[in-house]
Amino acid sequence: MIRVLGTLLALAMLALAVPAGAAEPAAHDQTYVNLFGGNTFFSSASGLAQHDSGPVLGLRLGQRLDGHLGVEAQVAAAFAHLQNTAPHSGTTDANQFSGALLGNVYAFNSPNTPYLSLGLGASSNLFNQDLGRGTSLMGVFGLGYQYSLSDHIGLRLDVQDQLLFDSPTPNAANLNNIQVTGGISYFWGGSKKAPFPVIGPSRP
Repeated sequence: MIRVLGTLLALAMLALAVPAGAAEPAAHDQTYVNLFGGNTFFSSASGLAQHDSGPVLGLRLGQRLDGHLGVEAQVAAAFAHLQNTAPHSGTTDANQFSGALLGNVYAFNSPNTPYLSLGLGASSNLFNQDLGRGTSLMGVFGLGYQYSLSDHIGLRLDVQDQLLFDSPTPNAANLNNIQVTGGISYFWGGSKKAPFPVIGPSRP
């Protein structure tokens, strides 16, 4: 189910990318903050039974270095109910906190463009009361689409596959976690670059 959802979202992003090639060039050296929310899905191989999904909230701070490259820092809290917390099984405490440093590769030199994300970080998880909270190294691979509403406001959709290494799960040492999120971005700074040089009329 998770793989099907990720595939459909990736196809939707590629379809949206078709008109993006004709858009205006992106602002270079532009800084942004992105507030996002969505859902996280842990792999069924984790052995976490029904405690394997839940909402996620987070924040990204980044910079688009040029038309095709960017870097950003990401922090998030997932309310995935990873552990049984009897007698308070309905607790809404965040059982996963994560942070990562990502590099983005944009398909087009445009404000409206799909992109790939690659990164490395750490994930702090509370799987059950016996194991307590532990921190795992986390690798991130993602697909995203950015859409500009104005010079300063944009929308963003991301699908990330987060691989947690050496996590204390019942059935798998390496745990896949899929996060599907959407959010709003605020941009500032940067400078517009014209796509072609402007040549004035020649004089006799």
